[in-house]
Amino acid sequence: MGSNGEGGRLHRKLSLPARFGSKGSLRKSPKPAKKASKPLPPEPPELPTGPPPLPPKPSTLPPKPPPLSSKPTKISPQPPELTPKPHNLTAYSPKVTHKPNEFTPEHTPQPAEPTPKPSTRMFNNQEHAVTILQGVEHFRSDEALCDVILESGDGSETFPVHRIIMASASEYFRDMFTTGEMKDKDQGVVKLQGVNGQGLRNIINYIYTGRVTLGMDGLRDTLEAASYLQVQPLLQFCNQLLSSEVTIDNCIEVECVSRELHLEEVQVRVREFVRENFSALVQSGRYLQLSVSCMSHSLGSHALKGFMEVELYHVARCWLDHDPTRHEHMLALMSCVRFPLMPPAELLRISQEDPALRSDPEYTQLLLEASTYQTLPFLQPTLQSARTRIRSDSTHLLVLGGVTRQQLAVSHELRLYDDKAGAWRALWPMEVPRYQHCAAVLGGFLFVVGGQDEYDTKGRRAVDSVYRYDPRNDHWLQLASLNEKRTYFHLSALRGQIYAVGGRNSNGEIGTVECYDFHKNEWTFMSPMTEPMYGHAGTVHGDLMYISGGITQDSFKKELFCYDPVTDTWSQRADMATPRGLHCMCTVRDRLYVMAGNALLGGGNHSEGNGEYVDILSVEFYSPASGQWTAAAPMPLGQTDVGVAVLRGQVYVVGGYSWSSRCMVDVVQQYDPEHDAWEQAYSVPEPIGGIRACTMTVHMPDDLQESHAHESPLDMPTN
Repeated sequence: MGSNGEGGRLHRKLSLPARFGSKGSLRKSPKPAKKASKPLPPEPPELPTGPPPLPPKPSTLPPKPPPLSSKPTKISPQPPELTPKPHNLTAYSPKVTHKPNEFTPEHTPQPAEPTPKPSTRMFNNQEHAVTILQGVEHFRSDEALCDVILESGDGSETFPVHRIIMASASEYFRDMFTTGEMKDKDQGVVKLQGVNGQGLRNIINYIYTGRVTLGMDGLRDTLEAASYLQVQPLLQFCNQLLSSEVTIDNCIEVECVSRELHLEEVQVRVREFVRENFSALVQSGRYLQLSVSCMSHSLGSHALKGFMEVELYHVARCWLDHDPTRHEHMLALMSCVRFPLMPPAELLRISQEDPALRSDPEYTQLLLEASTYQTLPFLQPTLQSARTRIRSDSTHLLVLGGVTRQQLAVSHELRLYDDKAGAWRALWPMEVPRYQHCAAVLGGFLFVVGGQDEYDTKGRRAVDSVYRYDPRNDHWLQLASLNEKRTYFHLSALRGQIYAVGGRNSNGEIGTVECYDFHKNEWTFMSPMTEPMYGHAGTVHGDLMYISGGITQDSFKKELFCYDPVTDTWSQRADMATPRGLHCMCTVRDRLYVMAGNALLGGGNHSEGNGEYVDILSVEFYSPASGQWTAAAPMPLGQTDVGVAVLRGQVYVVGGYSWSSRCMVDVVQQYDPEHDAWEQAYSVPEPIGGIRACTMTVHMPDDLQESHAHESPLDMPTN
């Protein structure tokens, strides 16, 4: 393209000399003598000579100024900054040159107009890279300009290529051809050990074209070549392809390849696939070819489903016996079997039939742990380990008990909500029906304490019985009873202990506090509350228990109390904004939320039964760090005597009684603390009050009885 083409025009820029001034100002030139052929320079002190004569000015310069006076003019001392000083005499060096296109005007010049910027345009050829690739591929096909020959490790094929092309796409070749540390740098033929002909051909085709067609048949060759030659984009694609094509038939081979080539992402995917399909692999016998890492991952997984622990023991034993060299992995595999969860009879039989488990001290320790766990059932919540944990990764909302609206029947049902199916599923029911009871979770066990076994608004049917539910075997165990019968109370799991606080029975309000002793299987009285009350709510934050609100003979309360189990003492905190009772309380991160419940309108006397009961829709939370209460979004629908649980950061308020509707409700309201917003999540199977809720990790067998939820008879407000 010529120099005068578009975007290539030359632009000249005129510049003005400083002329010994500062800040763009010009000094007036001194007048030379009349007879002098050359203008005389200024005569600063101690300067014997002046600057050389100015060169002839081009014809484009302004008109010639009038002749200067022949008398030399003394240098004016003004402005001071122009007075020559000894330390900057070099500023007056006679070596002054002027470019032909420069001029010195006599008068103060006007500001120069800005030089216009040249007009430019960008040309972006979208197909340029493709054209280059096609060109170099054409050269390679014709073996033109090639400067090195690559030979496969088996010697079956050779490929003339260009060093610069291979080095630009492969870290291996970049190091070989540029660092000089490899002996093959300057050789004409480079033999690549460990790379066969098919794999090398696919690598070269990809580098020169950016395309490659792969299937499971030739994937291993290409993977080995891409890994050896460090062609990262192709290696990543092979990893993704290999991970997506894992099946029952090829998972053994894929797992082997991923181990040999150190493909971490593929290994993770294969292990998860094996765990998810472990039952099918066992039934087909393919599990016998699995690696020890896949076996230990599956046997040790909490999410492994479809097996009894005794079955997993036999699977591990068969895998070990399949190859005598595997016996060195016996302890690693047997440690994954959860012997404490086996039936006692099966555990005894295994210990008698397997001599290895009895002869080696490390194996004997596994059996001793299981035996101790099974012979001390009341201590099991305190003996938890990886081998006593339930094999499940499903944590769900559970609801239990309550009194139904129809015929006021007390329920003994235990249900969980299946998020995926959108339905309630029944677990093994409680031993006895109850409502207005309390529930707490500790060590993976559900504790159900107190309550009433028949409908009674005065608490005269309060019970003292205590039961524990084990989701590992779907079994209930009765524990020692409370020292006092109680209902409308609070139960908390705190620092590995269970505390029952306050409540009500046939004798009236209760202010006592009891703590369950796992070692003795008995309840012990602790420091009582400041005053007897019932209908209060509580929660745990850190190592402290907080109790809010409640009902006494005189009124609904708004106080907040804190219990320290280390010192066995109570202390009072800041009051709530609104008195309430039969409400609920929960902890989300560092906030203690209080919601739901009821109170007397107009300050009526509760003991005399006068006044109107109303739902409390306001919600507030307490910050233990600041000691202050803050208002939150109110509830759309009032609920009293409810169940509450926190699951994945969301608060669920279940069932209860609505004073505005004068009936029990089946709604489950969901509160989002992050967005401070409420919505109706779903419904329980029937309107029910005095129900309790919790969250637990449980089994989700396929044959669980399904209880479909129906639509709520109460419409949620739209605003």
